[in-house]
Amino acid sequence: MVKTGWVWGLIITLAGCASPVSQQNDAKFDKIQAAEARISLGLGYLNSDRYQQAQQNLQQAHQYAPNYYRTSLSMAYYQQRVGETDQADRLYQKALSQASKKGDVYNNYGVFLCEQQRFAEAKEAFLQAVAQPYYHRVSDSYENAAFCQLKAGDTKSAKALLEKATEHDPLNVRAGLQLAKLEIERGQETDAITRIKRLHKRVGVHPSGLLLLVKAYQQQGNTERAAHDAQRLAHQFPESKEYQLYLANEY
Repeated sequence: MVKTGWVWGLIITLAGCASPVSQQNDAKFDKIQAAEARISLGLGYLNSDRYQQAQQNLQQAHQYAPNYYRTSLSMAYYQQRVGETDQADRLYQKALSQASKKGDVYNNYGVFLCEQQRFAEAKEAFLQAVAQPYYHRVSDSYENAAFCQLKAGDTKSAKALLEKATEHDPLNVRAGLQLAKLEIERGQETDAITRIKRLHKRVGVHPSGLLLLVKAYQQQGNTERAAHDAQRLAHQFPESKEYQLYLANEY
């Protein structure tokens, strides 16, 4: 499974379909609710590459609730997207000071740090995320840490982190298949084959899994099984990237 173009597991969730709150003179005006509405709009615009509208809404969220960690976190992500790394770093640090027990803040800061090739700091941030009480995205953060270690060239650490990710979520397809890929590269084809088949049984057949099975069986010299899974790949996923890689013998 080639991870080129893999999207980091940022955890900045939208607040549903909230609308901007305009009744600021209302005695019941909730600044956090108003900020969440603007954050939702701002992130929606940002995900659509409408940066001006995103900035306007996130700045409005900051006016409503400047000391709210999700305001800082969202603004940090905006600055990260537009390449203002120093400002993004300061805003992530601010979010951490506002919510030092929130795993999502550590996770997103870890993503930022890894993008800046600050690999040791990134790993520490991801591990801080999983250490926080009541944090429920543990597998995602272990997975993020693993791919960051791969980017750093530390496959041993990456493998250990992927094992943690799959232990916390056996249905994590990306982590499971990447772990199988590393096992194949280490000559542990039997372990990889068992892992892929178990994952397919749980979540359904995945084209990346089939391509990995082809490679594992070929390395074992089992050409019959390799051909069988190659045929499955061609039959079930003829338009997939994985099948094109198989045809080009680039796997």
